[in-house]
Amino acid sequence: MASASPQDGASGDGAGGTGESTSMVDGVYATLLSAIVEMRLGARTPLSQNKLAAHLGVSRTPVREALLRLERDGLVERTDMGFVVATITPAEVNEACDLLELLDSYVYRRAAETLSEAQLTELLALAAELVRSAEAADTGAWQAADHRYHQIVMAAANNRFVAGYLQQVRRRVQRFWLQEPLFDGRLRTCSQDHVALAQAMTDADETVLGDTVRAHIGRMRRNVLDRLESAGPLLPGTDPLAGVKVGYPRATAPSATGT
Repeated sequence: MASASPQDGASGDGAGGTGESTSMVDGVYATLLSAIVEMRLGARTPLSQNKLAAHLGVSRTPVREALLRLERDGLVERTDMGFVVATITPAEVNEACDLLELLDSYVYRRAAETLSEAQLTELLALAAELVRSAEAADTGAWQAADHRYHQIVMAAANNRFVAGYLQQVRRRVQRFWLQEPLFDGRLRTCSQDHVALAQAMTDADETVLGDTVRAHIGRMRRNVLDRLESAGPLLPGTDPLAGVKVGYPRATAPSATGT
């Protein structure tokens, strides 16, 4: 598994130095990151710098800088034929989930010590919204509630290094999990986990908190491993660039804090 770095936004490879060029790299990075995390670009999809530059209406330089950044994130690999979207092995899934279990346990324990009564009330309300959204198959509402839920927890834990590692590891693993049909029994179970976590933090019950984190990550581990075993849906499509949306956001990227 590629080594993680909490400085996921830094370029460091000569992005050009000006605010405009940095913004362009950030925009291309955000576009490709979104396409990879949301599995619009499947594993092993070739990423031609020339084709991407033409598709996005930019020069090759910001494309290359963005690909180098994604390589450091572990989402892109360099081969003899150029860059491709990274895949993940069963061993890497197990390693990543082991790390997620350790870090999530720490984060929820720290958050439980510092969350205010108002924040705990908001977490319980957001968890209930996750359950409602899963039942209603409302993708946008579920993702918005999930993002806000984890924003509150991570802010309360107040450890930017752990937050950086968690974000990077989640991006590598969850893109395979999220590609499954979202609104089935698994997502409802995931939402119920969020309810249990919020309640355990409210009750200051470390035992339930730890047990729920382990069960939550364990289900993710099994789901991703099952998906890797099926393998077929992970292959690139016939038109890789169809997954890359033109008109990219200049300095935003999808969150990977949740689930």
